Amino acid sequence: MENIIPITDLQQKTKKCIERVRATGVPLVITQRGRAAAVLVSAADFEGYLIALDEKNYPDWREKLRRGIEDLDNGRFIELGAFLKKEKKLRRRA
Repeated sequence: MENIIPITDLQQKTKKCIERVRATGVPLVITQRGRAAAVLVSAADFEGYLIALDEKNYPDWREKLRRGIEDLDNGRFIELGAFLKKEKKLRRRA
């Protein structure tokens, strides 16, 4: 499956392109006159990108990243599903 499409395809098949990006999570590079002009990504991926950019504005982001990697390497983590269950329980109690 090609992840580079001309802008004319996007204009003609916008709905299909959006559904594809949402379903696969794979961004589409949009070309104009044969050159990359834009990238179509899911809203969730874009939000994650913005959050990552924001985190890099903190002066200690490298230290936080180092500690996170260390925790992961040492098995100090919780799976997302388990975390979300725990959060849901806490919200119900509040």
